[in-house]
Formats: sequence, structure tokens, C-alpha cells
Amino acid sequence: MGTSGLTNIDVAGITTEASPFPSATRAGDLVFVSGMVSKDENKVLVGAGDIYAQTVQTLKNLRTVLAAYDLGLDAVATATVYINDAAMAGEYNRAWVDAFGMHRPSRATIVAPLLAPELLVEVQATAWAGN
Repeated sequence: MGTSGLTNIDVAGITTEASPFPSATRAGDLVFVSGMVSKDENKVLVGAGDIYAQTVQTLKNLRTVLAAYDLGLDAVATATVYINDAAMAGEYNRAWVDAFGMHRPSRATIVAPLLAPELLVEVQATAWAGN
């Protein structure tokens, strides 16, 4: 851990040391996961035009980052989600429930344009890594 008490991690297929941000930053018992999108480990978009498929891939990427800390989706305490079309919220919510099941972290969903027009969803999360 650095003198600031923060440690960054870059997860292969998600970010690299050359990325302008890490896959996640740990501060004590909290893990702050950077915004995840629906690109696979080869940076290829998964689910073009399909918010359900994009949400599934996005949450798979979130799981991959959390696994680097020996955590799962059940450690997620809160999430901020960006979708680019409110009309797609039903399918996004369906994928969310499929992934999280009975675990229901707090969440904000914001309708906003994403950095690339083909991206339909982005998820940023905070997880609890305490005992």
C-alpha cells in the first residue's frame, strides 16, 4: 500500500498500466471499481445494440475485477449505472437481477450518452472487502 493508503490494480483484459485509470482502487476495506463496459478481454464489443447482452458482459467484467480481490458480486455495496436510453431500462434491469439475484446493492441509474455510441451501459461499483 502506498503512503496515501490507496492501492490500484490493473486486471488483464480490463486495464493495463498504460490505461488512464486502474481497474479498481482499494482504500481500506472498500474497493472502488472503475466504470465497466461490455468489451471482452480482447477489447471487442459484446452485444451490439442489445442492452441485455451488454449488461451481462459488463457485469462479467465487474466480476473479473472483484475476483482479483477474492470478492464476488455479493460484495457490491453500491453501484452507479449509466444507460444511454431510458426505454432500455427493463432489459438492463432483467440482466441486473439475473446476475445479482437476491443481493440488492444500492444503485443509481443515470440516462446519459456514453463515450462511444455503441456502448449502451456502463457500471461503476463500490464493494466491501472487510471481514
